[in-house]
Amino acid sequence: MPVKTPAWQSDPDRYDFRHTLALQYAHLDTIRHANNVAVHGLHVEARIRYQLAVLGHAHLFSDAELLRPRRTVTHFLRETHYPHDVVCATRLVAVTPDTYQLVTGLFQQGECVGVQDCLMGAWHTDRWVALPDDVYAALESNRAADDVPVNDWPQVPPEHVPLSGYPAESEISGRYADLDPDVVLGELAVSRYIEQSRAGSLRPIRNDPSLGMLVASVDLSYHRWHRGRADVQVVCGIDRIGNSSFALAGAAAVGEERLVTARSTMVLIDRDKRRPTPIDDALRASMAPLFIADESADDARAAGAAPGG
Repeated sequence: MPVKTPAWQSDPDRYDFRHTLALQYAHLDTIRHANNVAVHGLHVEARIRYQLAVLGHAHLFSDAELLRPRRTVTHFLRETHYPHDVVCATRLVAVTPDTYQLVTGLFQQGECVGVQDCLMGAWHTDRWVALPDDVYAALESNRAADDVPVNDWPQVPPEHVPLSGYPAESEISGRYADLDPDVVLGELAVSRYIEQSRAGSLRPIRNDPSLGMLVASVDLSYHRWHRGRADVQVVCGIDRIGNSSFALAGAAAVGEERLVTARSTMVLIDRDKRRPTPIDDALRASMAPLFIADESADDARAAGAAPGG
């Protein structure tokens, strides 16, 4: 169920910066296409290469302000297959003194396989701060003169739900490999935490071998960037159910400090036909205990019980 994106995002020539990456065998998952975290990594690489070109090596690493995402919405439009190369493209679409917005697109064999909207900011010590002056000036001078349409940001993931309100919970031990070059729990580590919470929640509804699930989109709202290794608590539950799709809400936290809140849109598919298939009454009933404990979502759940979205 691909999202409808503005037409320009399907044309690599409409982006500011492009480079080509080789997909690796290690990127594949058990369904034998590129794992969604690996695809997120391609978007990260596109973003970093763009920033390197515009901001220079001085901002590749930092011991002061960290240029990090405040929110990413990643749409998986098609499966990404090995061993075909991926063209990664980046366009700067907005700049303010506090944030800048990038759109990245991934192209394989002439088709757009995914896009990501990313709102970037500057994190320092324990809070979001204004962009460094030289970063703001460089970005503003490199923004294309022609404006392009972008999708509106969707409703934020349910940040108000306490960690205790999620039915599935587990802990991930801190690993050295989760640290990025700035000794911060990295963006892809955070993405993996959310993937792991998702996988744990789906276990009770994976009983029919004829059915499969695809990730259509992942919306991540980042609250803080944690320095140093740490054990991470991950939680997850169902946010809403539609006709052939449903949304999982999740979060990752270190102690009482929430790192990220997520919403992942999943599509139920017929494995043989590789097409979306309706969520029947029996499966819908088995999913009911997995709803997050959020009283404000009662109306959405009731609406989701009927065919739709």
